[in-house]
Amino acid sequence: MMSYIKLFFINIFGYYELWMIWLSIFIIAAFIITIVLVLNRDEEYKKFNSVFLYNVIWKWKYKKNSIISLWCYCPECGSELMCDDEYCRSAIMLTNKTTFLICQKCGEIEKSRIVGGDRNYLLRMVRLEIQKRIRNGTYKDETKK
Repeated sequence: MMSYIKLFFINIFGYYELWMIWLSIFIIAAFIITIVLVLNRDEEYKKFNSVFLYNVIWKWKYKKNSIISLWCYCPECGSELMCDDEYCRSAIMLTNKTTFLICQKCGEIEKSRIVGGDRNYLLRMVRLEIQKRIRNGTYKDETKK
């Protein structure tokens, strides 16, 4: 085995010294450690799966690197909220489009009101906020709570 390593260095550099093997081992080890750290960092954000936005709790799951099953929950009772975006269909201007998030278990109480678009607009806004927190690392503050 050692003769193959010596031949490798002789063919590449024209000579062989012992420090070349140690340097190669160090570079390979650093490369492997870097890959492991990057893979662990990518998995670390997946612990971040809920956030408090727009006065309600948002929960989701990950499939590969995508956010799936994103929905809002009541901060008081924890049940799923109903989304009423009826006004969005009839309004023309964005400032008139309002989506209401209502908890049926708390007695049809409005938990949040979002101006600017319908259910899809709201989900896109929340998804973008989640992705922004993952990108800039502020999600770590949320997972510590």
